[in-house]
Amino acid sequence: MAESIILDLQQSFGDLNEAVLVTNSNRTIIFVNKAAEQLLKANSSALVGTTTKRFFADPEQFEAMADLYEKPSDSRHRKAHAIDLLKGDGTKCPAEVVSAPLFTSSHELSGLLFIARDVTERIALETKLSDIALTLEDALDAISEGFALYDTEDRLVLCNDNYRDIYAHSAPAIFPGNRFEDILQYGLTKNQYDTGGKTNEEWIAERLKQHEASDGQVIEQQLDDGRWLRISETRTLSGGIAGIRADITELKKARAEAEKAFKNLSLIADNLYSSITEVDLDGRCVFINKTGSEWFAGTDEGLIGTRLRDKLPWKEREQVRTMFQRAIKGENVSEEVRFHFPDGVTRECEFQCNPRIDDNGEVHGLVVLINDITDRKKTERTLAELYAITSTQELSHEDKISEILRLGSEHFELPFAIISHVIDQRYTITHAHSPGGELVPGTSFDLKDTYCTLTLQAEGPLATASAAHSEFAKHPCYELFALETYIGAPLLVDGLVHGTINFSAPDSRKRPFSPADVQIVRQFADWIGHEIARQRDHEALMNAKINLERVASIDDLTQVLNRRAFLERANTEIQRFRRTKRPLTAVMIDIDKFKAINDNNGHAAGDAVLKRFADIINGALRAVDVFGRVGGEEFCLILHNTEIEDALMVSERLRQKIIEQCQFEEIDQLITCSMGLAPAAREEIEFSTLMQKADMALYEAKTTGRNKCIVYKDEMAPAGL
Repeated sequence: MAESIILDLQQSFGDLNEAVLVTNSNRTIIFVNKAAEQLLKANSSALVGTTTKRFFADPEQFEAMADLYEKPSDSRHRKAHAIDLLKGDGTKCPAEVVSAPLFTSSHELSGLLFIARDVTERIALETKLSDIALTLEDALDAISEGFALYDTEDRLVLCNDNYRDIYAHSAPAIFPGNRFEDILQYGLTKNQYDTGGKTNEEWIAERLKQHEASDGQVIEQQLDDGRWLRISETRTLSGGIAGIRADITELKKARAEAEKAFKNLSLIADNLYSSITEVDLDGRCVFINKTGSEWFAGTDEGLIGTRLRDKLPWKEREQVRTMFQRAIKGENVSEEVRFHFPDGVTRECEFQCNPRIDDNGEVHGLVVLINDITDRKKTERTLAELYAITSTQELSHEDKISEILRLGSEHFELPFAIISHVIDQRYTITHAHSPGGELVPGTSFDLKDTYCTLTLQAEGPLATASAAHSEFAKHPCYELFALETYIGAPLLVDGLVHGTINFSAPDSRKRPFSPADVQIVRQFADWIGHEIARQRDHEALMNAKINLERVASIDDLTQVLNRRAFLERANTEIQRFRRTKRPLTAVMIDIDKFKAINDNNGHAAGDAVLKRFADIINGALRAVDVFGRVGGEEFCLILHNTEIEDALMVSERLRQKIIEQCQFEEIDQLITCSMGLAPAAREEIEFSTLMQKADMALYEAKTTGRNKCIVYKDEMAPAGL
């Protein structure tokens, strides 16, 4: 084989971690990489030119692999071959080999490429796992319930003897490797199950659906001999299914008797959205309704006989214990308390505990009624705070909107709050509240990609506490942003749609939205719509004044703010920074070697450079940023709500734009700029201090080579400053 091909093989596979060996069509070795030398315990010089037969501990395996050369396109190349490898030092090891045919340009077989790996450790691990499985089976046999484990293909991995005893008729089919469905089918043929009047096909379809879900829900199954089983199946981390079967025949009988005794009470109690329980003098549950079972994250069978208060945090247990003691003495107890229930929901409750008196006048139990008053209390607090926010004179228009978004996030317990403006099917964030500032005002999306398109179509408030289980799951927003919880309402300004207010979260909400929640978000929308309208009216009155001031505020040449107007805006931004603590960065910008442009090309060329320079910078900024000309070729920029790291990225982008877009054919000089950046600090009182720092950083940029962006550091300040 040509030396160039060997070189190619060396470049491709020489340093590969896998052992690679190449033979010609006569099974003579022509190339091995370093990993193959290590695996075979032999040097390349001793291997090349020899046949592979020397490495087969079993000659029959060598002969069997001859077919790979005779049928190079055979499917055998797509599977691994197990061989007993004889190394150069005389030791042996099990190995796994895969091959690929090599062809000449005329499609003739020129040889085979083999990749081999030592599988000693893998085989040892498989043996160890097999031993562990046997030990596990022994341990499982000590469990009183029936246990079975199925793999990802729903084939039985292992089960204990109790599992086979429970399904005695199906025992011949219960062996490792058999599919769950096949075991069920066998049991049906042996009349193992009571199908409850369903056809075998209907029964097995329902059972397979429950099995496939394996969500931990308890399933009760009746066998044909009258026994009842309680089945609990869950998914394992590897995707298999583990299930436990317990005989609950006696429990079913006891429950039937209890259900008969409590039938009328349960009918009434289960239709109340309050927890109703009866406990004995030791606090153990003897009756619980549907709502109570949900709140305590269980079933009536599982909760009866337990002490429900033990499922609460210790401080709340102590509150309940104290109230129980009062009720046991014959007192009717009623208090408002906050409980952290086992279902994960915190509820403000009206707790009533009334003693049950027997014929002898003795207390022999307690009836406990817990009413959820969370929505009522929360709504009362939210409306009171909303009134305080909207009626105060201490907050500006923007501050009131920010406070309302914060209040809404707290009320709905959702992290993200947005006010949007919708124009021509574009959804733009104008105000936002988020934990880490992830939502940035000015960000825009296609309206169709937001849940708010549904809100606007509904022409009223819309909410979902679990998008995955609602029509929201079909919306593009669910795929793009994975928002599980959403509540929003249209914003109308002077009777016309302005946008929406909405609150959302990536997680499902544990409590569904109540009618009161819908009314709250509607009131938020009404107030903000009214405030926007009032603000627009105010802005309209101010427009004339602003237009007049604009003439005196704009630089004639560049059409950006002149020095006086820029400094006025800059000081306003500093005051806003001191009030809101939102980050702010000042950037001083200077056109490099501008005097040379004027001297070599004339002032008209210099003016053209200044104008295009200002247009490029101004066109790349956000509406909230402030940009002005503060000297001949000096400009200053204020990046609103921008940390220094992001400001440096913006500045570098602007510097690159100048290089790409601010060049003139008639000017030989490369037009570049230097920038000095300074983040606002809490001690900044006047913008002049921040501007001076940015100017020092600009000086550093120009004296160290120009055409760069430098961030201010304290050591740049002259001594004494």
